[in-house]
Amino acid sequence: MTVQLLVVLMLVLGMCILFSALAGLIGFGIARLVRAPVDKAIGWGSIVALSVMTLCIAVLAIVVPLVR
Repeated sequence: MTVQLLVVLMLVLGMCILFSALAGLIGFGIARLVRAPVDKAIGWGSIVALSVMTLCIAVLAIVVPLVR
């Protein structure tokens, strides 16, 4: 694996982290919109964030061998 490919992979992982955090915030906001208590809304938002991060990692596991 070249250095350039590793740098691109790190940038993509950083973008996945930011995207999952944004999705978690949206999940938290929707939970609060339906009048869920704050502790439940945090739980729902974290489940959404972890689900999106898992999806990003799964997609990367499929795409990286194709690029190589």
